[in-house]
Order: sequence, then C-alpha cells, then structure tokens
Amino acid sequence: MSDVTEIRDGRRARRESVRAALCDALLDLVEQTPFKDISIDDVTRAAGIKRSAFYVYFSDKRDLLIATASETAEALYREADRWWNGEGPPEDRLIEALTGMAELYEHHGSLLRAATEVSTYDDEVRVFWRGIVERFIEATAAHLRSERSHGRVPRGLEPQPTAESLVWMAERCCYIYLASGERSARELVESLGATWTAALYPAPARRGEGRDR
Repeated sequence: MSDVTEIRDGRRARRESVRAALCDALLDLVEQTPFKDISIDDVTRAAGIKRSAFYVYFSDKRDLLIATASETAEALYREADRWWNGEGPPEDRLIEALTGMAELYEHHGSLLRAATEVSTYDDEVRVFWRGIVERFIEATAAHLRSERSHGRVPRGLEPQPTAESLVWMAERCCYIYLASGERSARELVESLGATWTAALYPAPARRGEGRDR
C-alpha cells in the first residue's frame, strides 16, 4: 500500500469516526431531551468535537437526525429481510422479522420517536420518513405478490393495499406503544404477529387450500 493510499485511508477513517461520534451523541441526547431542545452545541460537546467541525459533516441538526435515523432504518430493513428472503416456514419467518424489528425499535425508541414527531412539522424530515415507510411497503408488496403466486397467501389478497395497511399499522403501533414504553417488544409482537398471520397465512392457505389451480 502506498503512502498516499495510507494517508487517504487514514483521513477517511477519521472522518467516519467523527461522523459516528456525532450520531452517537445524538442517540444519547434524545434519550433524555426532546429533539427540539437539543442544540448543536449540546451535540458537539457530547461528541467531544469543536462546533466548527460539525458543519464539515452536517448542515444542521435536522441533517444529523436524518443521517442517524437512516442508519437505524437500514438495520430495521435487514431485520424485515428475514421474512422477505429468509428460509423456513413463512409464518415463522414473519414472526422472527417482526421480533427483530420490534426489539430494534424498542432499543432506539427515542430516536425514532424524534424522527416521527419532527416529520409532523418539518417538510424535509416528512419526506425522509415517508420514504422509509414506503420502502417497507414496496418490499412487502413485492413479497406478497411472490407469496400469492406460490399459493402461500390467499388468492384474493391484494398485495399493495395489504402491504400499505399492515406496514402503517406496525409503524403506528411501534410509535405509540414502544417509543413510549407502554408495551414491550414481546407484547407488541404477540398482537401484531397474530394480526399479520391471520391476514396473510390463514389456516386454509397454510393447508394449501389457497393455492392456484
């Protein structure tokens, strides 16, 4: 490896380290303070960097919120993929995915609550959050089309509106119950899992009666 490459890699590692420190600082701060009351000075102080360095990575605290929430959204997507592309009985994969997502949401509840609440009054965050949910909807709808073609869900099920209803249901339940601490991830999965399973994998379909002939 050349000296130039080593220097470039070292700079990249430092940039990534500072960026991660800022995101981690926000994660810690939203656990105790409403997002609207958090200042850039609070973030840089918690991250241990100068205020001027903040603007190398983010334009404002909204930009930081979007970046931090994006990382968590990617982790949620990976959990959901256990159902979409995993192995084993579809009902089991569904519950596994819901469990993974609920536990992750519970762990990052303060951050995701902040993103949801800011999306109600900030247009940029609204577009960002809506995009995350719609990504889940489109992936779920595509999966349901595949499941229907293989006879694993009822033949009359419409993938797109079903995906929209189920995903928004899950998003609202996570926000209302997990972000507030009113219910645990396990309790929420019990109710959501029963509802999703009843809608997608009713007993006749599981016995093969819903298969195309």
